Amino acid sequence: MAALTKEKKPMQTKNKVLIAAVSLVVVVGIVVGVYFGIHNKNNASNNSASSNKSNNPTAGPTTTSASVPNIPQPSSTPQLPSGQNGTMINGTLFPYYTLTGNAPAPVGVAGQVYTTCTTPNTFSISFDDGPSAYTHELLDLLDKEGLKVTFFVNGNNEGCIYDPAVQSVLKRAFQSGHQIASHTWSHPKLTTLTAEAITTEMTRLEQAFMDVLGVVPRYMRPPFGDGTFGAGNANDIKVQSTIKGLGYVITTWDIATTDADIDDNTTPHKLTDDALLKVEQGMVTSVVKGLSGGTHMQLMHDTYSRTVSLMAPWSINYIKGLGYKMVPVATCLGDVDPRNWYQKIGPPAATTPTTCTK
Repeated sequence: MAALTKEKKPMQTKNKVLIAAVSLVVVVGIVVGVYFGIHNKNNASNNSASSNKSNNPTAGPTTTSASVPNIPQPSSTPQLPSGQNGTMINGTLFPYYTLTGNAPAPVGVAGQVYTTCTTPNTFSISFDDGPSAYTHELLDLLDKEGLKVTFFVNGNNEGCIYDPAVQSVLKRAFQSGHQIASHTWSHPKLTTLTAEAITTEMTRLEQAFMDVLGVVPRYMRPPFGDGTFGAGNANDIKVQSTIKGLGYVITTWDIATTDADIDDNTTPHKLTDDALLKVEQGMVTSVVKGLSGGTHMQLMHDTYSRTVSLMAPWSINYIKGLGYKMVPVATCLGDVDPRNWYQKIGPPAATTPTTCTK
């Protein structure tokens, strides 16, 4: 019995060693299997994500980690600021008008002088030399009547375009959908200037328009109409060719109320209200002659108190009574898309000067 016991003990030890070795192999195999299983699963996930990304360029990140927020994708349709109307153009809000597609080719021809409208039965009222202290009152009237007009604006004449009060009313006019056009920087007679000086008059105002509004007009009116009267006159040719080279359509008028010639902003007035209105109304009716049809461009100045409070309301009622369609100058010349009222549309300056002294 003792001999038998001695023979079994080595066998038991050998078996234990074998079992331990097998167990080790099994454990190692499990560990290896788990490792490669996880590795393959990660590769499959990465490959799937890569495949989805290549097939779906707009797919966002798949992580839900709070430390890495989802980044919103840019919208194909720019969103307008809350409470504002208009169309986003070149990264800025072009106000009032909702526009789609591309603008049509412009109709008004650069360098050509237009004295009246070309679209039948249209009538444009325009105001020169402002904005002024009276322009807010005029805008109230136009808002009430639902009408759009053209403002031919100076840079530094009746007031400085950079003055905060002037900027405010100019922005209001633009944001209300009125056409803003150029009337030169300082209101000189252009025929007395060199081509270089004419260019400076126009480009200095262009910079101010870009600073305040973010646009450069495509329409202009020479102060006094100077440079548009003499066919073949060398000075007129100089003015018109210079303005053409700057890309501007030139517009004058066929009706002038003569407010700038006979009115004043002092009291007592040289002419009573009745006397003033009799003259100015006669300037309108003598051309229109109480008949609808045809086309007209009427010039007034929003720098005169009685033009705003008396003559503008009378003109609107008179023109409406004849059945005309009252529109901005550019529209009555065929440029009905307001994008064609401007040569350039872009962001206004983040900050602007407050005076015209540089």
